[in-house]
Order: sequence, then C-alpha cells, then structure tokens
Amino acid sequence: MKKHYKFARNQAGVTLMELIIGLAIIGVIIAGVTALFGSADSQQKSNQIQVDLTAIRTAVKQLYFGQGGYGTANMNDTLVTAKKIPTTLSVDTSTSPDTISHAMNGTINIVGATTAYNVTVTNIPSDVCTNIMAAGTGWTTIKAGSAAARTLPITPVTAAADCGAANPTTMIFTGQ
Repeated sequence: MKKHYKFARNQAGVTLMELIIGLAIIGVIIAGVTALFGSADSQQKSNQIQVDLTAIRTAVKQLYFGQGGYGTANMNDTLVTAKKIPTTLSVDTSTSPDTISHAMNGTINIVGATTAYNVTVTNIPSDVCTNIMAAGTGWTTIKAGSAAARTLPITPVTAAADCGAANPTTMIFTGQ
C-alpha cells in the first residue's frame, strides 16, 4: 500500500504570510540601524566641529598673544597663511578673504572685534548646535541664530530652545 503525503507536497515553499512577516522583521532591523547611524553621525559631527573650533580658538590666541587686542579685520587669511587651520577643514584661497568650510557644508569666518574676536559658523543642524552649546567651554559667549548671546555654562534646555528656532542655523562664538 502506498502512502500519499499530500501535506508535504502542499507545503513545498514559503507562504505569502511568512514572506510578509520576514520582510517586516528585516524592515524593523534596517530602521533601527539607520536610527543608530544617524545618532552616531550627529555626535561625530558635533565632536569634530568642537575640536576644530578649539583649534581655531587656540590659534587665534597664539597669534595675537601680547598684541593688546585682535583688531577689527577678518582673520581668515592670516590664519591660513600661518597654517593654523585644522586639516579637517577645507580652505579656498581663490576668494578674498579665504573661505574656510566645514564638513556640514557651511563656512567659518574669524573676525576681530577690538578686544575680542568672533568665530561665525554657518549651516549647523539643530541637533549638532544643541550639543555644541550645551558642551561649550572656553568661549566668552555663544549665540545661535536670532537668539541672544549666552554666557557659559549653557543648559541643554536653553541650547535646545536657541538651536531649534531655525534649522540649520548660524552660530557665533566670541572669545577673548
């Protein structure tokens, strides 16, 4: 007597429902990985711009030490000529003054303000802005967008409010 295995013959593949469940699981995994990458990328950009700004602040202080002030001129050309711009920033010397650009497709301008100097950074995403303001050290004030200049330390709540008004935003760091 022969046995017929109808059940095995009918189950010879993946059902549509199993395929849909499998694709849904893969979609959830990809969404999670993408969210983690976005967070890590934002943190890396925050860290890099903070390192670059610290290097610029140190360079300005070294170059103008003992001068009695910073003047009122744009300092980009001077810093580029003195090779004080971090290599993580790109420099275009075909413009006047030299254009310094950062990794988030914005520019950096350093201008004297007599007894102080301002570093203006454009095109900063709001999440990166919030991280920079809340972790900021070494500056006299930090200003984001149209908000008032803030003295340090700046709370995360204040930083989020100042940075969230416009995305991306322009930040101004004042040093002495």
